[in-house]
Amino acid sequence: MGIISFLFGCGNESAYYKKNGKWHYDGIVMDSQNGLVNFTPIDDYFAKDARYAYYRGMPIFNGNDASDSASFQVLSKYYAKDKSMVFFCDTERDSKEYWSIKRTVVKKIRDADPASFRMMSDGYLARDKSHLFRQDKIVPVQDIDSFVLLEHFFAKDKLRGYYRETEIAGSDGLTFTALDAHYAKDRTKIYYVDGFNIGGSLRNVSYETFKVMEEGYALDSNKAYYHGDVISKDDVVSLQYLAMGYAKTSRQVFYYGKLLKGADAPSFAMVERFNGNFDAADKTGQYSAGERVKASP
Repeated sequence: MGIISFLFGCGNESAYYKKNGKWHYDGIVMDSQNGLVNFTPIDDYFAKDARYAYYRGMPIFNGNDASDSASFQVLSKYYAKDKSMVFFCDTERDSKEYWSIKRTVVKKIRDADPASFRMMSDGYLARDKSHLFRQDKIVPVQDIDSFVLLEHFFAKDKLRGYYRETEIAGSDGLTFTALDAHYAKDRTKIYYVDGFNIGGSLRNVSYETFKVMEEGYALDSNKAYYHGDVISKDDVVSLQYLAMGYAKTSRQVFYYGKLLKGADAPSFAMVERFNGNFDAADKTGQYSAGERVKASP
């Protein structure tokens, strides 16, 4: 089945509705009104009649690949299926059109098994008996039968750990677990997130004493970390997260992992913002977004 596209103007989504004897979607009269026998909206996106299913007002068919109304099921905002096909449905904008036109796209998912196809999450992830899918594409995993989603975009099967559906090389799936949004571990390694990818595993980490904090800060018995980078080896057991990217030990202050030179750690604390002039202070001055600022008059 090819891509079914049509143009819509901008605006908020609206449900199907009947006006002056004709069915509308998003303010547009639907085509083939005479063919709409027993037309029934399912939700704000999908509908069906005696013959076909519809997505955003357009029948889901192309050539001989026509959706089957009798067996049609909505699985989520993006996925639906009938007895012989699985569909991925969404909207997209083209940069060549300066993002001004929203196009509706419906794709038949090749190699998907309708009978076993089900959602893995509320978003774009789904699976059948053989494959994991993101949108209409197969995502390779080691063992689909044991594949489960964890928190913070992590996942695992019995062989490997994953981050954003990308396999983490060398990880042990049986013992893999998410620690927070920035770190995960298995039986021997601590892994850290770098942007939207796994940056690798921490080297020379004290595995037994490793502890995550907030906003990417972590520590073990010897080192303090920020997003996997070592930021200090000085009295790291005193590391505490403050707020808004600030953290400190008994001797050092950090802003999103950057050392604030000259800041007085013992007196450094968060303060209530006054007209956005500063967000933290120590006995020698005030700070805004990690930068020393002049005192308010």
